[in-house]
Amino acid sequence: MASYYYDEEAGLLGSSKEHYSFEFAQRQVRQGFVRKVLGLLGLQLLFTAGVTALFLFNHSVKSYVFTQQWPLWTSFGLSMAIIIALGCSENLRRSHPHNLLALAAFTVCEAVLVASAAATYNAGVVLLAVGMTAVVVLGCAVFATQSRVDLTLSSGALLSGCLALLAGLTLNLILRAPGLQLALCVGCVFLFSMYLVFDLQLLMGGFKYELSADEYVFAALNLYLDIINIFLYLLQLLGSQRGD
Repeated sequence: MASYYYDEEAGLLGSSKEHYSFEFAQRQVRQGFVRKVLGLLGLQLLFTAGVTALFLFNHSVKSYVFTQQWPLWTSFGLSMAIIIALGCSENLRRSHPHNLLALAAFTVCEAVLVASAAATYNAGVVLLAVGMTAVVVLGCAVFATQSRVDLTLSSGALLSGCLALLAGLTLNLILRAPGLQLALCVGCVFLFSMYLVFDLQLLMGGFKYELSADEYVFAALNLYLDIINIFLYLLQLLGSQRGD
């Protein structure tokens, strides 16, 4: 005898076998979504690492970037324009292949910015920051997948923390206090680590809130920015301790 369930949203009776098939299809879609996002993220990080290595170890490229400021400011302006466009336009985020082209353009601009920042530090410090970033990202991934804590409910708290740190960073532009700079770097690493867990849980699903499978570009963009910010603030933290 077949068992039945009642779908409260649809108000229909259905067999448990049909319900299982639906859940299985949903899991398949979610798994494909996760693989697509992680694939895009891997390509973004690989490209950024390549550009950073070029700026870090090629003296002619490094000298050109230091003497000619237009690549840095052009990349900054374009990256801000693209991220605003992707954040505000749902059609752009979901329209293939325009969404992938926008993501690729943003990655190129952001890679130039990251590479320009990394080129001002010693290569050993940069490599140490990369290693520490990998450890932090791995820890966040384990926490996001194994913990029952639902950080998708904490968007308001994370936004408040972001605004508080932004105010602190603005204040430090005036004070230039080494102690405040150290505290802000630690706070930013912690904040973006929490954002990384938040975005990973939105990606994986199974929590209060989750991303639609059509938002693969938006998901990859969020994870990429989380990791890049963790790296940059760890780099500042290490550089300040070593006197770079």
